[in-house]
Amino acid sequence: MNPEMNYLAVVVGGLVSVAIGALWYSKALFGKAWVAAIGKTEEQVRQDFKATKILWAFVLGFFISYGIARLIVWTGMNTPGGGFLIGLLAAITFVGASMKVNDLFEGRPCKLFWITWPHHLVELLVIGMILGAWM
Repeated sequence: MNPEMNYLAVVVGGLVSVAIGALWYSKALFGKAWVAAIGKTEEQVRQDFKATKILWAFVLGFFISYGIARLIVWTGMNTPGGGFLIGLLAAITFVGASMKVNDLFEGRPCKLFWITWPHHLVELLVIGMILGAWM
């Protein structure tokens, strides 16, 4: 175990990931546009919902949070601003670029990218700032 890592902060980052996703894809924000962009109805999305998906979202959010925390520790950018910059870099390079390559080859609508990628941008910025302040 690395004493520089604050694992409580990493767990909180995982919870924040789920919370941002729940808000982002709610009807209040981009849920309706997302459902339309994936070519499903709200009823189909509801039928496909399983509680285990929320559990997986938290586990994967924990991995995301851990990765950002590890980068913060390695770079010494343990401030909210430093975490913000690491989150921004990760969102643009690792997430955005990878998603766009997949979209191009899988023929996903461009609108879907502009709904999903900003979610990850906000998620990584917020997690980065929280971890930067708490590491």
